[in-house]
Amino acid sequence: MSGASETRATLKRWLRARLTEGEGPKDEWRQVLEAAWEHLLATKVHDLIDADSAKALADRLADPELVTELSRPIVATAARAMIAELRKDKEPIDRFLPPEAQQQLQETLARPGLVHPDWVRAIFRGEAAEAVLNDALYRALREFSTLLPRLMVKVSPMGRFGVIGGAGALAEKLIEEIEKLMEPEIKSFLADGTERLLERAAEFTIAKLDDPASIEFRHNLATFILSKSPAFYLDVADEELLDEMGVVIELAARHVAQMPEVRADAHAWIDRALESSANKTLGEVLQIEGTDARPPMDALAEATWPAFRTMLNSPQPQRWMDTLLNELLDEYERIKSEPE
Repeated sequence: MSGASETRATLKRWLRARLTEGEGPKDEWRQVLEAAWEHLLATKVHDLIDADSAKALADRLADPELVTELSRPIVATAARAMIAELRKDKEPIDRFLPPEAQQQLQETLARPGLVHPDWVRAIFRGEAAEAVLNDALYRALREFSTLLPRLMVKVSPMGRFGVIGGAGALAEKLIEEIEKLMEPEIKSFLADGTERLLERAAEFTIAKLDDPASIEFRHNLATFILSKSPAFYLDVADEELLDEMGVVIELAARHVAQMPEVRADAHAWIDRALESSANKTLGEVLQIEGTDARPPMDALAEATWPAFRTMLNSPQPQRWMDTLLNELLDEYERIKSEPE
């Protein structure tokens, strides 16, 4: 018995070394990945995905507790690390777009109907827009209301020959009185007409959306955005802001996960996806069947081999392989012991 046990232990050590040591297993891992990819592409989608199992997975992923726990490390670690690196990038974003891509972008921005009218109406709607318009109109109307009397004083005999003494004081008094009279009229006009003016301004802007001036505005805005660096856009992303946004993301993710329509929509999407791929292979669905489009298997195998090797050497997979080997040897002994 001790000899048999030692034999089994030796075989188990051999199997582990055979699967994880040297260049041979790594090359076999690349071959397995490539063969598995080819096999997947040639397999019917319905043989790869079960609708009920996919829906159950979607329900599990939509669990509020799971969503919360998954969102925390992403926000706390991954997002912070990415933002920290991007804040060091002082180069303009347009370096990622070659000249031909930038030219195509400018042509796309000039397309008629690109800006939806509701975007414009939203900009001209609300208390903030009314406050800005009120302030601008108030200043303009107040200055204009005193312009006429000051002009009259200037072109009058008093103005032409110079306003002196009591005549000058009288002119200034007249202007002050006109300002006092106009003040309530201006405020009354603004109180009653600002919203109407904003609506008219919005409709005027919509009517001119595809005019040369509007297209130039789009071009200038795109040029400005591309001319700035990632660091420029993340300048205000301090630790306090990241903490606050993390809370927002976590609460939003949890809220979405609790919405019953989200699960219903996920189930509907799964059904539609499987219906549209009926009797199609994965390669046909991905539209890469019969093409040379393939992942870089050598690089993929090289990158994933350390993780695969570590997984095989971890305790649970080792126990699983030992169990399989024991079962194989037991079955072999049983077959040998059966009479022919």
